[in-house]
Amino acid sequence: MLTNSFFSDWLESYLVDDDRFGDAYDAVPDNRRAWLKTTIARLHALHGTPQVTWGRQETHWRQGHVSITESRPVDWTMVVVDSTYASGVRMLGAAMMPLLSGVEDILVVFIGDGNIAPETLASLELAGLELAVQLDEQKTAALIKEVYTVPTSGRILAIGKNAKHIVHDAGIPANGIHVWYEPHYTGMGILETASVDKELLVWAHPDLVFSDVSQDAVGEQISLAALCCESDSVDSIPDTVPVSLGAGQEGCWIWPDLHPQWFTHCRFSLLSEV
Repeated sequence: MLTNSFFSDWLESYLVDDDRFGDAYDAVPDNRRAWLKTTIARLHALHGTPQVTWGRQETHWRQGHVSITESRPVDWTMVVVDSTYASGVRMLGAAMMPLLSGVEDILVVFIGDGNIAPETLASLELAGLELAVQLDEQKTAALIKEVYTVPTSGRILAIGKNAKHIVHDAGIPANGIHVWYEPHYTGMGILETASVDKELLVWAHPDLVFSDVSQDAVGEQISLAALCCESDSVDSIPDTVPVSLGAGQEGCWIWPDLHPQWFTHCRFSLLSEV
């Protein structure tokens, strides 16, 4: 499966095979898979699909200089995630972005030898992201340092507490590779007037603690991943809460600070007119 891939052949021995993806898919109930599919559909609708694989704009200025702007998807993206990470919708909110940017070589690296959450594997299969390996911490760190030495353009997403530590400890890449760390949140709020499906929310975010929020206390919420509310309350939510979810949308997710454009490699040339 690593044929014509940027990633090293030694990873073949650690690939997550089709049977594990299939078992994970079957383990997630139909009504929950439907929410994974809905999240994928929402992300496609919000960001679209890539229409351009490469672009170049050359401009000759009256002042006597020439500027050239070139852009294309990066060569590769590596999604580093804890094996215990169990939020399929938050996984999709990050892992779908390079796909929607047109990146062709995307590798998911699960850290640790524990069982991978079915929701996470099922979300990847539904999105068509089935190039995945499972490595221990040492091999993951070695892989990160390996990609840091190759003269190609790339991006790394670190999802989950352990993944963030390992990517951070690998050091700062010096060759234009960019790293995104999943923002750290421990809780999600539910506004007292919101008629949302709390059971669905617990399934979508099993690692978060849910709390009821009164209308008077909306402006005091400063450390929530999201607040579930009705549409007339959105404008009163502080900027420190990045996501608001209304009834009928509570099984979806998006990371507001992560966009397909972040996975675009850009070059700029400033030249003298010949």
